Amino acid sequence: TGDHRLSTGDFQQTVNSMGISLYSWVSKLHVESLFANPARVISFTSEGSMKPMSGYAAVSAAKATLEAINRSIAIEFASDNITSNCIQAGVTDTDSLKRIPNYELLKKTSLNRNPHHRLTQTDDVANAVYLLARKESQWITGNVIKVDGGESLP
Repeated sequence: TGDHRLSTGDFQQTVNSMGISLYSWVSKLHVESLFANPARVISFTSEGSMKPMSGYAAVSAAKATLEAINRSIAIEFASDNITSNCIQAGVTDTDSLKRIPNYELLKKTSLNRNPHHRLTQTDDVANAVYLLARKESQWITGNVIKVDGGESLP
């Protein structure tokens, strides 16, 4: 709303770029036989996919789309030994975070919600990616995996 109202085109571009593009990439790589066997598809979502936040509507729609496509990839490509999971990291102090309206309040709220009283670190997320890339994770697919230190617990 207000001076920075989103257009339908803003939503379409964001949903396509941050959501639908995952399927486009996976499909193209599959058609070109560029996946290893086994293979992992790992994408990144946010709590905003389910929790509304002011100024985040287009990204929220894109992340919900991404999660739905993740589940579909897990089913559609399972026979080719390809798994697909989304990582939902907690609030992480990155340049991307600073593009979210009221990000300082988001950081403060997250610190209060997190039982460890710290923000998620990039190494926390990297470690989860590492674990999902290991052969022992082959049976994990179609999930949204929270990597937030308990920040999103009720």
